[in-house]
Amino acid sequence: MKITTWNLRHGGGKRINAIISTLQKINSDILVLTEFRNNDYGEKVKTTLSNFGYSNIYTTNAEAKFNSVLIACKQNFTSETFTELGEHEQRVIKISTDNFTLLGTYFPNNDLKKYVFDFLIKYIQNNPDENIIITGDINTGKHYIDEKGSTFFHSSYFDKLEQLGFVDAWRQVHNYKKEFSWYSNAGNGFRLNHFFINGILKQKVTDCFYDHQPRTDKISDHSAMTLIVDLEII
Repeated sequence: MKITTWNLRHGGGKRINAIISTLQKINSDILVLTEFRNNDYGEKVKTTLSNFGYSNIYTTNAEAKFNSVLIACKQNFTSETFTELGEHEQRVIKISTDNFTLLGTYFPNNDLKKYVFDFLIKYIQNNPDENIIITGDINTGKHYIDEKGSTFFHSSYFDKLEQLGFVDAWRQVHNYKKEFSWYSNAGNGFRLNHFFINGILKQKVTDCFYDHQPRTDKISDHSAMTLIVDLEII
């Protein structure tokens, strides 16, 4: 199964046709799109993805002015959002089958990240037997590894995820390589987009990589990221 996450940057706006063309080329089984917005551009994304064969599309009920998450799939899943996240409810969507759960996320900035991290930690602790994929724009990384310095807020939650049995799928494939998915106006690179996996999923990863062309072509300010995992025999 091929799963791709990509930040559309403020819903896409006038870049929407280039975004749609990029999504068609990516052609994943599951798309997790962040900074999706429930506006006219968002409706065009949903309609076009449906025409591309994504028969199941899951979004939140966020107002058009808010960045949120969309998950598009070529097969049917159960889906859920979480009212307990309160003002951050639009930031997490869960889809699941009997074999695995995927949590598509879009994290807030700075100190507010802790509310989404705390929710995820609690969810993991309450569901110890689930095979879980956490992905999206997590907007955080490890100091001096996923950035040059130590500017990330709440980087320690990555350690907490590891203590709960999760691995960074990209790091599992690429070891100590440095690669960035977003750059500041000052030209500083950061790895903000991730896949975290646990359980038997750790043995099923066949590849995990970034596609930087959508960023370098200025279709978005984020690189797309893809996980390929063999789920057939789980």
